Amino acid sequence: MKHRQTIGPVVKRKLCTGCGTCAGVCPREAITMAVKKGRYVPQLDKSCCNRCGLCHDACPGHGVDFEGLSDALFGDIPEDTAVGRYLGCYVGHAMDRGVRYNSASGGIVSSLLIFALQEGLIDGALVTRMRRDDPLKPEPFIARTREEILSAAGSKYCPVATNTVIQEILDSDDRIAVVGLPCHIQGIRKAEQCIPKLAKQIRYRISLACSLNFSFRGTERFLENLGIAPDSVEVFQYRGRGWPGSVLIRRTDGTQRVVPYAECYRQLGPYSLRRCTLCSDMLGELSDLTCGDAWVPQIIRTNEAGSSFVVSRTVEAEELLEDAASSDAVELSELALENLLASQGHALFKKRKLKARMRLFKLAGRSVPVYRQKLLAPIRADYISTMKLYAARYTLAGNHRLLRRLFHLVHRRKRRLAKVEAQPVETMAQP
Repeated sequence: MKHRQTIGPVVKRKLCTGCGTCAGVCPREAITMAVKKGRYVPQLDKSCCNRCGLCHDACPGHGVDFEGLSDALFGDIPEDTAVGRYLGCYVGHAMDRGVRYNSASGGIVSSLLIFALQEGLIDGALVTRMRRDDPLKPEPFIARTREEILSAAGSKYCPVATNTVIQEILDSDDRIAVVGLPCHIQGIRKAEQCIPKLAKQIRYRISLACSLNFSFRGTERFLENLGIAPDSVEVFQYRGRGWPGSVLIRRTDGTQRVVPYAECYRQLGPYSLRRCTLCSDMLGELSDLTCGDAWVPQIIRTNEAGSSFVVSRTVEAEELLEDAASSDAVELSELALENLLASQGHALFKKRKLKARMRLFKLAGRSVPVYRQKLLAPIRADYISTMKLYAARYTLAGNHRLLRRLFHLVHRRKRRLAKVEAQPVETMAQP
């Protein structure tokens, strides 16, 4: 067998997304995912590897041919730059009040999975929950009951190597629904090209909208700021309890803390994963279905239990939505595309800012992924925001205490000046 490229150079060039696809497709189990510097990184056992090249072929980290995959999967190249191919656009939620309240954004994904399982459309669903023995670490698994699906409800703002479970899917003949972030779905689609059996087994690919994900270090710093030791945590939930929800932390002594979701997200911000900042796909353009928070103004004003937008891309996905709605598993109403884009502004920003970010990376001599898709031309403000983003990452999230201090001082001074400028002239003249 001719030796081919492995996952090694992808990791070396810092292009790995941590999705776990390489570990999931390796026929010799030569790859494991280990936590390094707050993120998942593949570890290659060279003594087991025969350099078949499957790990590299299925990897979305070094590049994705969006146009080629879209043409092969959907029969066309989408004209819409932000959303990709779509057949329908909706807003909706779970009809079960308990499911809706305890999920991240209306419980529609959980409800669709439960419906598909009960109707015999799937035998299981690849989802992610937080581990019981290590509640700050995620655990991808195949849920086969309603209870198991609900145990995975809610967002996880930390690295998740979902696709490590691919081999478990291949070891059976089960029909599976896969729920993951856009990078996970990219890996699944590339793996399906390499392994036809996988494509036959996966019936639905559901993507969760994602602008950025965060390092484990972000969660650790969040707990540190609350004065909570990580080893004292028994239960950790990033989202749930209505919308936009809250973080629940239960300690081993029975006490618990509930923190608003917005506060947690703000503190996680500087700990965004470096590779995530080079992603072009917020809405999972290669999925069958994409779901995410419905940040639509008219919904936000009256929405306390949660709602999700839903973008369908295949006939099978449309049929699932129609059947679930007809059976009162979910409630759906049409959502105008312009309203979706207005609520998900980052989808366009990603396409526009990406070129600016890549140019800065190249100037610094860093590697960037290769995407075959339409991107928008950046504007001057995109280069400024890009520099601010990386300045925040390398000062606040790093070990550079002096730089962190300077960053805070500069921003504090800017806020003071803004307040002064906002005051009326007569107020400023007072002693």
